[in-house]
Amino acid sequence: MQKLSGISVCIWDFDGTLYRLNHALWENIRASEIEVIMAHTGWAEEKAKEEFYKIYPNITPSGTKTTSMLANISNAQASVESSRGTKYDAYLHTDVKLTDMFSCLSTYVHYMLVNGSQESVTRGLHLLDVNTHIFKEIVTSELVGETKPSIKGFEYILKKTGLSPEKHLMIGDREQVDLAPAKSVGIKTCLAWADVKSEIADVTIPTIYDIVGVLG
Repeated sequence: MQKLSGISVCIWDFDGTLYRLNHALWENIRASEIEVIMAHTGWAEEKAKEEFYKIYPNITPSGTKTTSMLANISNAQASVESSRGTKYDAYLHTDVKLTDMFSCLSTYVHYMLVNGSQESVTRGLHLLDVNTHIFKEIVTSELVGETKPSIKGFEYILKKTGLSPEKHLMIGDREQVDLAPAKSVGIKTCLAWADVKSEIADVTIPTIYDIVGVLG
């Protein structure tokens, strides 16, 4: 497995990265976004879905951004409102392998950069039994005003660390949402849960736990 050297800071996505996204949870996330659109527009479900998939993923790969655009609310509000309907409790459970993974990576500084809300990500980490104190900061659209693939979150973290971009590694499961914007500002990238080598990422791993071999 390819190894990366010179990395000091790990930037983590949450959904689909710290756990492998299953179809049922993915559908639940989309349904929550549709419900927010319906609540703000008065559209029927069929109309809301039709308009949602006109934008997502072709115009923007972010479901949160799509919700924001259609509901005419901020990215932060779209994130908070849609997260309320996400039923993490039904799908996420303690993962001791994640605990072992972060123990092996204890010499790195860790940030999380997510499109979900602070509350939902904290809840998800609790269900996985991952200590939130592992992360120097959980960066959300509530903080920076934009969701990935905007580069604002990455720029915020770079300013916080004061280190050169190539000392950072973005770890995510979606090339266009997580990796492409990171790469555009010079951050190294890792695609997780992928069986086929990514043409965008610096390194591709079949499971999130394999990151230890990349950095170890």
